[in-house]
Parts: sequence; structure tokens; C-alpha cells
Amino acid sequence: MKNCFKIFVFLSLLLAFGNLFSFQPPILLNVNEHLSDSSLVIKYKIENFQNGVEAKINILQKNTKEIPALNEQKIIGDYGKIEEKENYQFEILINLLPDNFNFQEYTAFPKIIFQDRIYYEMEKIEKGKYSFYQDDEKKVFEAAKDFYISKFEVSNEQFVAFINTDGYEIKEYWLVKKGVMANPEVGWNFQGIFNMSAPMDWNLNDSPYWKSAPSNFVYGPVTNLRWFEANAFCNWMGSSLPDLNDISICFSFDSVENDSTYNPACLDIDKNGEFPLHFIRSNVSEWLILSVDSNAPPCGPGCREMFYLMNNSNTPYEFPDKGVSCPLYRNVILGFRYKILCF
Repeated sequence: MKNCFKIFVFLSLLLAFGNLFSFQPPILLNVNEHLSDSSLVIKYKIENFQNGVEAKINILQKNTKEIPALNEQKIIGDYGKIEEKENYQFEILINLLPDNFNFQEYTAFPKIIFQDRIYYEMEKIEKGKYSFYQDDEKKVFEAAKDFYISKFEVSNEQFVAFINTDGYEIKEYWLVKKGVMANPEVGWNFQGIFNMSAPMDWNLNDSPYWKSAPSNFVYGPVTNLRWFEANAFCNWMGSSLPDLNDISICFSFDSVENDSTYNPACLDIDKNGEFPLHFIRSNVSEWLILSVDSNAPPCGPGCREMFYLMNNSNTPYEFPDKGVSCPLYRNVILGFRYKILCF
């Protein structure tokens, strides 16, 4: 009887684990913003639509990093809870926006919310080969499958949602993908050893939690967190960290944007059409999943050192320079972004 009970518990956990990692997130794509004399119009698409998705937007004042109040009840069109359709659009009348609203002083930041998770716009990378020239040498990278990559580093508000839904307390999110580390439970073990509950410079008694962080505004990149925390967040989001090949495909050496307030990866493709994602050199360095061509040695029992993209707005590294560090390492200029494989 006891053995039957153990088998039942094991199968229940296995089923829960399978459901957890079969989570399919909606994908926000092709966001287009147009400001006329009468309104701000936002057009967008959603792939892998899920019932219960909500469309939202915040207006951010770049200099003050504050979010002015917006009467959401008067937004016209596909806003709030939405139904599945091919194309979406909503409109904010000019009198609802801050006085003298313009894109030089303000950012209009659309997003979608699903099961308490916040998703920003992503870029779809098609399966195929991508090449570029560095010092007259042609480099070729291949995407084996179509995938999406976030145009923005994971933000403070996105990570708060992970904390508020007990992301630090659920073991399954902390499991490490097979082949990445020898022990898939190593992240959960370290979560308990170090009693992880938030990024290093956050205080859960503050409002907001990131009040004392160097990047202390809603869309600031979350930093000062260990690789295991980034990996757990990605599992929770139904995504994963990019690997070095993904970043190499998306990296354009001669395309740099260093906007300290709002730093998208890109909105356009390279002039020769070869780089679907610009401005990977951004505010902060980024954790990556262990690259398949890495020979990084073990850094502890069941644990391996992890790559991170070194490029950031503070230090102009070459294309695309990477560092290797223990996954327990933290830094105030080290964050991450995520990718989602096509379903």
C-alpha cells in the first residue's frame, strides 16, 4: 500500500512538472506606434494567443522616469481583455495623454499580461543561416529552429511579478535543463542554501521593491541576480535564456544604442537585411545559457560556469564578447533577456 502511494505521489509530481514546462506563453509582435494631432494609435499582433490575455500600456516620462496617470476606461479598441484576431489596435485620444506628449520626452510602452506574467514585444528569428563580416572575415551562424527573442532586457516590473507569484518558492521553476548542468536540482539546492528571495539590492519591505537598486525605475533592467534566478524566471515565463549562438545571430557590431532610460534591442533590420535584431549592446551585460561549444569546467558539485554577454553601455566590447562565471556571481550591470521557441 505504501509503495502504491509513493508511485501515486511520483506520478502526480511528474504530471505537475510536465504541465509546468508545457506552459505556452502569448507572443507580442510587430508593435507600431503612430502619433497624430488627435490620438496615439498602437497596432500590434499576438502569436500563440491564449484566453485571458490582457493588453496594457504605460506612458513613461523619460527624464523623471515617472508614469503619469492614464484613464484606461477611455482607451478605444483592443485594450484590456481581448479576443483572438489577426490584427489588434487601440487608440488613446490626445486629451488623455500628458500635455505636449511627444516621443522625444515620453515612451509609450505596450505589453500583454497573461496569468500574472508580463510580456513585452519580441522579435521573431527565422530558421536559417545568418552571416556578417568582421575584420574582412565572414562569420556564419545558424538558427536550427524559428525562435522569438525579447527586444528588451527583463525589467524590474516583470521580475516583481515573478516574486509576487511565489516564484522563489516553487521548486520546479528552479530546475536546470538536462545537459546544462550535471545536477538538475542544483539551482533549487542553492536557493535553499542562500535563502534567495530577491535580487541583491532589493528590499521586499520597500515599495517598490527595486527602490534602492541602481536601476530603480519600472522599466529598468533587473540586475544583481544570480544565473539560477534568471533561469527560474525564464522557466516561469515559459521561456529560456538565449545561448551564445542566438545572441551572435542577433548582434550587429556597428549598431549601437545607449539610451539610459529606454533601450530596445531594435525596431528595424540591418541595411543589408542580415541582422534581425540590433542594439544587443545595451544597458547591461546579460546572462546566457551554457553555449553548446563551451568547454567551461565544473565550478562545483553538479554545477557549471555559465556564459554571459559582456557588452554593455559602460564598456565598448567587440563583437560579441562573452565572459564566463560561476552561476552564483552577481553584478549591478548584469541582467538578462529571454527567448521562446516557436510552437
